[in-house]
Amino acid sequence: MTASAKKRASRATTYGAAGLLAVAALAGCGSGSGDDKDASSSKDTTSGSAEGSPAQVVQATNSKTTGAGSARVKISTAVALGGKSETITGAGVMDFADGTSQLTMGQSGKNLEQRVVDKTLYQKPPEGTGGLPGGKTWLKIDLKKLAASGATGSDRASDPADTFAYSKSLSTKDAKKIGEENVGGVDTTHYRVLLDIDKLAKGDEQKAEKLRETLGESVPVDLWVDGKGLTRRQQIETTVKAPQSGSSSDKAETKVKVVMDFSDFGTDVNVEAPPAADTADMTDKLIQLNPQKS
Repeated sequence: MTASAKKRASRATTYGAAGLLAVAALAGCGSGSGDDKDASSSKDTTSGSAEGSPAQVVQATNSKTTGAGSARVKISTAVALGGKSETITGAGVMDFADGTSQLTMGQSGKNLEQRVVDKTLYQKPPEGTGGLPGGKTWLKIDLKKLAASGATGSDRASDPADTFAYSKSLSTKDAKKIGEENVGGVDTTHYRVLLDIDKLAKGDEQKAEKLRETLGESVPVDLWVDGKGLTRRQQIETTVKAPQSGSSSDKAETKVKVVMDFSDFGTDVNVEAPPAADTADMTDKLIQLNPQKS
């Protein structure tokens, strides 16, 4: 692969990680919100109230929120590593059922347009970041193919809906009510829970072991739930550990904080893929750049 191709592929994973999810070790584990058994029966529950114990509210909020169908979303991701920090922001719309989304993201004073259609990620890089091959204006990443490849970089690009889908993997055992707070003009109750690593790994012991090695035994999640049981804000804050380049023993720690705000539930999500003639498929280059570990 040429140096320029590697640079473009690396840039794709950088924006994918920062703008989509940022919690790289978790990406993909929480996907598939559409298969929640409670989601189909929750579509008429949005008019009710969020009552019950903290554990009951937390347990119900994923199905009630996905049952709303869609929402406007704002995403803020703060990443700190080696004394340096960067914040990436995004805003747009998201369909909870199939992950279709459209976001405009800002990083270092530059904006990037992103779409996810049929589990395929499209990004239009900011001006001045270098041209795509053949004069294309959009890069394309097949998320299903990337995940199936097992490439080490496959956890850096994922469906933004995956971040919300983590709420299916919350442990209700230690759910705590923090207090009443206003989020975006809406009265909410603030809860704090932990991600259940075993649920997140979906029974895969190897994956669970890898997650614990990378994230530790617990990952705190804060939820702000309104009176209808809908999640208005979700915050994941964790420290991701990864081997430093050139050393298998030293661990580089990256502190990550992802905040997602939801509003206008049930909003229309009409997103189309860019014209094929304008896209450059970077999937294979990402797989080549990040081969599967043996």
